[in-house]
Amino acid sequence: MVKEWVTVSVIAFGVIIAIVGVVAYLRMYKKVAWSSSQAPEAAEQPIESVTDSPALLEPELESAKDRTDKS
Repeated sequence: MVKEWVTVSVIAFGVIIAIVGVVAYLRMYKKVAWSSSQAPEAAEQPIESVTDSPALLEPELESAKDRTDKS
C-alpha cells in the first residue's frame, strides 16, 4: 500500500492548490465587481469624437469661406 507520508503530502498539496485557486478567483471577482461599480462614473463623462476636434474642422471652414468669398 501507499505510505502514509505520500497520502499526507498529496492531501496537503491539494489543499494548498485549492486555497491558491480560491484566492485567485476572489481577486479576479473583486476586480470585476470594482470595475463595474466604477463604470457609471466613467459613462457620465462625454467622449470626444474625432470629428469634434477643431483641427479637423479648420480645413472645412476654410473651404466654406472660400466658397462664400467666390460667390
